[in-house]
Amino acid sequence: MKKTVFFLCFFALTVSAFTQANNLLFIEGTAPREDQRDFFLNNFTLEARTAGFTVTRTKQEAAHTFNFAVVPNMIWVQGVQRPAPPGDSQFVLQIGLTNNKTGEEVLSFSFYFSELIEMFEHTQFIVYRATINIPTADVVDRNWQYKWLYLRTSFNYPITFNELQPKGLIGGQGVYKVYEGTDDDPGEMSIIDNIIMPQPGITLGLELLLFKFMSLEGNFQVSMGNTQTYSFINWAAGSELKFIIRSKHIMYQPYGAFRYQLNTASIYKDYPVMSFGGGMQVAARGGSSGAIFVDANYMYSWGDVVRKNWFGDLYPNPELIYYNRYVIGLGLGYKYGSFNRKR
Repeated sequence: MKKTVFFLCFFALTVSAFTQANNLLFIEGTAPREDQRDFFLNNFTLEARTAGFTVTRTKQEAAHTFNFAVVPNMIWVQGVQRPAPPGDSQFVLQIGLTNNKTGEEVLSFSFYFSELIEMFEHTQFIVYRATINIPTADVVDRNWQYKWLYLRTSFNYPITFNELQPKGLIGGQGVYKVYEGTDDDPGEMSIIDNIIMPQPGITLGLELLLFKFMSLEGNFQVSMGNTQTYSFINWAAGSELKFIIRSKHIMYQPYGAFRYQLNTASIYKDYPVMSFGGGMQVAARGGSSGAIFVDANYMYSWGDVVRKNWFGDLYPNPELIYYNRYVIGLGLGYKYGSFNRKR
């Protein structure tokens, strides 16, 4: 458990140190032709992302707006405004950058061209010239923390502890054999112990943000029943009620959990299908819509694990062996969020 706590703390400190806040930029524009608008919108978006900006879907999400307008190049001839002659640039690309918080226009400039093919070599420079004036004061993208729905996938490494109960055992630890003609006195005995077994697997789930401070996840879990023989695969369904604590770069989600076992290996006479427990999920931004997370949890089975005596004729007594079962798990995963929620 100490190692698990240390790992979580180390993860949180590491991602805090290395997670950088990207500037949020909204891009919009107009043009007399649809192909011109599509060209500049797509290329400016690509160049902005390459430069390290997060391009948002709405102006409200962004710190700045990069806007462009393509207009015909008009010149004055003897006091009359006319289109530029064929030998001159036919269009003017007007660029502006606005601070969304204050409404102030940070800068504006123009670029002349005739054909779109000319502009391939200039779009990177235009974005650079416009955005270099954005202050380096970090604007933290926290949209990943406020999604209505998350698709979760993770690799899990649960360690299952089957704690031996003394019921029917000699000295609380021994299986035994009784010779014929004796008064049920054990003739031979063998000591058995707790069973500790790692059972790695995967989890797929959907998490719904019910409230800003609470989410509910339903998931499906698959894990190895026995890593030595690979003879059995565990299938389980579960749910987690999570409480959300957010900072700029990290999201903490302590949760209560329920698990229902969907199948049982034949070696068990009785197996508790329901488990209860809880854990902590610590997530850091992984892209504009997702998060990388680590997960530590503890689950306790409701009821005894009753296993058939596997010693056969050597030590056939007692017929059944009883255990308490609990699981300590650690996981690493990613969840992708969809549909922004208002903060």
